[in-house]
Amino acid sequence: MTGTGLTWTEWRSRARLQAALALLERGLPVTSVAARVGYASVHGFGTAFRRRYGTSPGAWRS
Repeated sequence: MTGTGLTWTEWRSRARLQAALALLERGLPVTSVAARVGYASVHGFGTAFRRRYGTSPGAWRS
């Protein structure tokens, strides 16, 4: 556990997804955002994003 009460994996996932929000707001393509925040696939990024925010990255941006 980190000092936040989260496991390392959960902390890292939240940090990546938080960074993704800023990139999506800037208008970067979802494929670019996924790669820039460390996801190996767009599918994995989309799944994690939906799990955290309840919508897809593209729909969130709209």
